[in-house]
Amino acid sequence: MIIKYTNFSDGIHQINLAEPVEKLGFSDQFFGLVDVVCRMDKSIHQIVIDCNINVNSKTICDRCTSEFISKISTQFQMTYIFSKEHHLSDELNFRFLSTEDDKIDIGKDVKEYIQLAVPMKKLCKDDCEGLCPKCGINLNEKHCDCKSETSNDVWEPLKKLKFNN
Repeated sequence: MIIKYTNFSDGIHQINLAEPVEKLGFSDQFFGLVDVVCRMDKSIHQIVIDCNINVNSKTICDRCTSEFISKISTQFQMTYIFSKEHHLSDELNFRFLSTEDDKIDIGKDVKEYIQLAVPMKKLCKDDCEGLCPKCGINLNEKHCDCKSETSNDVWEPLKKLKFNN
């Protein structure tokens, strides 16, 4: 995903990019196109890019183990400073550009921010009921007649003490 910034005059510009997920090196979890809408603010000394990213994801629910499709959306901002000398920066959203460069490759940043946007707990819906712990039926599809006994073996020694006295 390359932005050739020398094609743009100073000022604010909107740039729309779309790349197949395979071209960015994503796994089978993602499919289709990665859509990126960037707002580029270009001046003599710097370029500030604000990007909104959308991609489709095929995931397995952590509660009910059903496969579902969701849209992963995220955004990031990156500042590029023009410099005659090549500098390395440890700052996350700050980079130096050589005056000889004419383009910015945001592909690596797009991939990284998409990976960070994937939720740790993947749910097919917010109120997913999961699987029955006894019979394994998907409780989102139908309910079973199993009795749910919630006992925690950690408290068993205390229960014995209570009944012995």
